[in-house]
Amino acid sequence: MEFEPDSPWYEASLTISAHALRQGIRTEYHTFRHIPGEIRAALERLGLDVAKKEQETLFRILDTYTLTTGLGEPQTGSNRGIHHQTRSFDVVKWGTSILFLLKQGVAETEKRWLHLDDDTSVLNQYSDENTFIDTWRTKGMPYARTRELVQFPSLLRGAVSEAVYAKFESFADGIVDFKAREEKGEMKHYVRVRTVRGGVCDSKWKVSKFETTEKSSLTGEL
Repeated sequence: MEFEPDSPWYEASLTISAHALRQGIRTEYHTFRHIPGEIRAALERLGLDVAKKEQETLFRILDTYTLTTGLGEPQTGSNRGIHHQTRSFDVVKWGTSILFLLKQGVAETEKRWLHLDDDTSVLNQYSDENTFIDTWRTKGMPYARTRELVQFPSLLRGAVSEAVYAKFESFADGIVDFKAREEKGEMKHYVRVRTVRGGVCDSKWKVSKFETTEKSSLTGEL
């Protein structure tokens, strides 16, 4: 997933999460840029009983935002599951912890989750680019495969070098792009599926519409 700063990826990620939860799909949302309370409130405005979904082990928030800001203890709710948090975020230490978890084995209850990141590129701020990519290749990808995740990592355009985008894309089974353009005095938001490994997709840009409700939440269609 690659998105521009003024594109609606954040809103789209919440919409995807809401649709998945309504269908009983176990979903975990990894937040790097947003307070966990904002995510819960947004999903509740989309009609979900978030507390109930967490109690039913259908939803959890992985809170790296609080961890990296140092504003308190990470808010993971009651359903922490396999995921871990380190006291200070370090990509290398994160990779070592992932390797330890994989050697221990993964329970069936931790497999086949939908996993969304609001902005994976934040990780690049805590290491050099080669370390970021190598840790993702040798730890992050095996972790996702072992858990059989449907994973949506996301990179903010302009946040990392073109070399990082190219290498990151080489790991992906599919690439989705979000962008925004001003047309005739108004902003238009677009989304496309650029590629799907081993498959055929409609790669044309499509308008992504989001409407503000009376409660100031955002809903839409991709």
